[in-house]
Amino acid sequence: MSGEEYTRRSVHAWIPPGKRFGWMLLRQAAAAAQGLRIVVYENWRPELDEVLQSLPEQDTFPHELFRLLMTLPGSGRKQIILVKEKGEPIALAGVRNSWGYWESVTHGIVPGVLFPVKENYLERVLPALGLDLYVQCWRWPELPQIVRWMRQVELLWSHGIACSDDFEAYWRRSGNFKTIRKARNRCRGFELKVNAANSTEWIIKGWDQRWRGSQDGGPDIADRLVAAEYLQKRGLYYSHLLLDGSKPAAGVTTIIHRNEAVAHYSYRNPDYDRHGAMTRLKELLFFWARDMGLDAISIGQRHDYKLRWAPERDRYMTFKVYPDIILARDRVSRSLRAVNGKLGKMIHGPGYLTASGGLPERP
Repeated sequence: MSGEEYTRRSVHAWIPPGKRFGWMLLRQAAAAAQGLRIVVYENWRPELDEVLQSLPEQDTFPHELFRLLMTLPGSGRKQIILVKEKGEPIALAGVRNSWGYWESVTHGIVPGVLFPVKENYLERVLPALGLDLYVQCWRWPELPQIVRWMRQVELLWSHGIACSDDFEAYWRRSGNFKTIRKARNRCRGFELKVNAANSTEWIIKGWDQRWRGSQDGGPDIADRLVAAEYLQKRGLYYSHLLLDGSKPAAGVTTIIHRNEAVAHYSYRNPDYDRHGAMTRLKELLFFWARDMGLDAISIGQRHDYKLRWAPERDRYMTFKVYPDIILARDRVSRSLRAVNGKLGKMIHGPGYLTASGGLPERP
């Protein structure tokens, strides 16, 4: 299913166009419950430039990059949500609906930040948006407390190691060194290239196809490519390509965040699986981070094999924002479906609903 089709089935799809105003009132009520007010924009407006300048920014997510992502066409439906308290801007949330659910425009793209927001306001801003928003706390300075409007909370460990540590000693203890040594031998003669021409695009598009099955690029692929290019020009993003002559065998990208190398996208050419090309590249990546004078390297979470590369180091958290209006909407929706099902069975008989939940085929 395309990104456009997902967008049509977004959280607003159940609301007839004539009733969108009522839904906006409900979202305003969610904001008012937090003592806040929201203004929702479907497109960037000139007055938002001044608002943006009044909010904090980070080196990996400057205001220019935020504006660039929010004005980039063809990457799913987006909303810019201005959040105010007593008439003063406290946040400018950028959200995207690419896969049938809402997420921040930075989701999986930039660590440590969701969107520009003043300090100590985020836990009030999130439920004030009035959206069932999926949140990824990736390398946040501090994880939020779990509160009642959070659902599907998941806490994980991210793996990483200080560059001052003995990498090989850890790999020997974890049992990974034998695999690394085999990959060294099988990839003898392969060359590491950093920031080679077109390598970032090759890695990100390969990752997208491998893990999300997107032959023509997922609906958010343009955001990912633009952010990588932007940060790379500022010395905060690197591509690492392992080459067999001129042929790419494997690639990894890294973001520099808090003076640490953070592994981002990765892709390996399946022709080089038997060589252990990705294993060889990861080993080289660790020593590259040390040679760059970085404090540590972080390789992410979720997969058990990562413990063989580095110990648990940082906490990682995901959750769904589930404000009261979403809860009320879902309850009403379930009640209406139940009533509709009962009425349908009364009128059409027991075969009204098929096993897939649709209408029966006409004879």
